[in-house]
Amino acid sequence: MTNSWHERFSAEEYVYGKEPNAFVVEAAKDLPKGKVLCIAEGEGRNAVYLSSLGHDVTAWDYAQAGLDKTQQLANEKGVTVETELHDLADVEWKSEQWDAIVHIFGHLPPDVMERTMAGVQQSLKVGGFYVSELYTKEQLRYGTGGPRDAAMLANPANILQKFNGYFIKHFYVGEVTRKEGQLHTGQAHVVQSIFQKREEA
Repeated sequence: MTNSWHERFSAEEYVYGKEPNAFVVEAAKDLPKGKVLCIAEGEGRNAVYLSSLGHDVTAWDYAQAGLDKTQQLANEKGVTVETELHDLADVEWKSEQWDAIVHIFGHLPPDVMERTMAGVQQSLKVGGFYVSELYTKEQLRYGTGGPRDAAMLANPANILQKFNGYFIKHFYVGEVTRKEGQLHTGQAHVVQSIFQKREEA
């Protein structure tokens, strides 16, 4: 499958670096050991980190070059990550499969994002966590990473609405500083979420 992300990840360097996202490091402190899915995972930095903590990690991306680099990084760090080539526009979500789903800077067209949010909710086990850090529409003013199309950027109010009924463990909208390879560097505007699926959600 050839696409712009496959071409981007075909470079030898890790374009977002090899270190995990700072919010993932914080969120991971509260995640019980279990089956973790990292979606739109790119080159695997977060999946590899979570595996190093003892989680059973699967990484999804639709760029084979990114998944190849995920395996390369996992081998380098001496951990195991399952990789699967999926396009979130048509992937099949199975019910109550994951203890946590991690979604870091995975920006999608609005229809695909809607489908993905529904899939996340279906696929989380009761008690499971959705962990995300996404650029908001304010990020266009910063120019330090992310898509240049406002429609692809997150609306915090929409995220809260989607996860209505979930326990909100963490929710933050505002500035952060990110140094993640060449493409995410500097001050940025993000929305961070940790939602836990309740019995009645």
